[in-house]
Amino acid sequence: MKWIGGDNGQPHRPAFVRVGHKAVLIDLGALYPNAPHFSGEYHPDGLQIRSVHLGVLTEWGRDEWGAWYGKVTYTITSKDRQEKVTHWVPSWALRPAGDPPPGRR
Repeated sequence: MKWIGGDNGQPHRPAFVRVGHKAVLIDLGALYPNAPHFSGEYHPDGLQIRSVHLGVLTEWGRDEWGAWYGKVTYTITSKDRQEKVTHWVPSWALRPAGDPPPGRR
């Protein structure tokens, strides 16, 4: 098989780091932006996705190019429903729950 590059056997830091249970704020509006020229209409029973939600961070993981992602569990709500969701979220969409919003420090 032809060699396609790589790390030349260099040592690596762990790709995954468990952090216990830490409260974080996840910016779902940034994570799930509207498509350009979006022209939907408001639906009061729809998912509450354009806001910041409180979540629990349990682990950090790196992708193959070194970017960090947090494994976060949070609750998404709509009018009569709540669903717990766990997935990997880019670090830029997360901040510690005790921090003030960006621009207000």
